[in-house]
Amino acid sequence: MDAEESLRERKRRESRKAIAHAAMRLFAERGFDQVSVADIAIAAGVAEKTVYNYFPVKAEIFFDEAGDILAELLAAVRYRSAGQSALDAVATFVAGRREWAAGRRPEQPTSRFRQLIADSAALQSQQRLMFGRYETALAQLLAEETGVPAGSAEPFVAAVALVGVLRAAFETSAGGQKPGRDQATAALDVLAGGLASYAVAPQ
Repeated sequence: MDAEESLRERKRRESRKAIAHAAMRLFAERGFDQVSVADIAIAAGVAEKTVYNYFPVKAEIFFDEAGDILAELLAAVRYRSAGQSALDAVATFVAGRREWAAGRRPEQPTSRFRQLIADSAALQSQQRLMFGRYETALAQLLAEETGVPAGSAEPFVAAVALVGVLRAAFETSAGGQKPGRDQATAALDVLAGGLASYAVAPQ
């Protein structure tokens, strides 16, 4: 990549980030469904077409860093230390996120962030698609590593469980008392202990 291409790519990232930040401010103030793409374009100081160039679907703006988080998750599992399990790699990934994904937008899945999703069917649908992509990508990686055929049950179940740890950070709140990272840690504890001993019916 030459200097001109690097500069162009940096400008693209900055423009994308500016649109996402402007959009989130509006979403937080009005609610997701009450904000139009035209509103976002005005707030970001760009043409409406420019918003669509970066985000073909409005809901993608809300989860604008989904691709980056997936890449980091896959890297954490793929390049884990020798002898380390995939579960331990995800635990390390979670522990390494100061205040759960510090520097992201928002810094952690706050109660307001969760409420915006709860109030919008479009965001709920987009979130399901996002986590579905995470599960598929992680299952493929685990299948490759363990040498089982693609589509086998073991990597699929493992991927769904491990991605569920991240979903816990986004979708649960323990009555608003726990931040996302604590929720993810609690989910890790359940997996580490094994489901065979979890929620056993009293005799």
